[in-house]
Amino acid sequence: MVINVFYDDDVNYVDIIFIPDYIGKDIEDLQEDFFDWLFDENNNHKYWIIVQGEKVACEYGTQAFVDWINNKLFKGKKEKVYIIKKNATEWDESNRKLIF
Repeated sequence: MVINVFYDDDVNYVDIIFIPDYIGKDIEDLQEDFFDWLFDENNNHKYWIIVQGEKVACEYGTQAFVDWINNKLFKGKKEKVYIIKKNATEWDESNRKLIF
């Protein structure tokens, strides 16, 4: 399936990703699982912004979402999730969409 990933409700630019159909989860549930993992302070990942030794926020993008899916759900599989296009100004409205 092809997903349009937007970063605001303005939807001027989009990252377009491919996710193999056998993912086994609804895309919105997958996004929620990603956010749960991303903002869990017990996870020491590279997306944390650390100020004076404290985790204060996360800086991430579509690539972080793609990497997380590939490491969590597609580890050891040949087919992977990948970015088709970044910062596109045109997209297929029939694609499912996520807003980060």
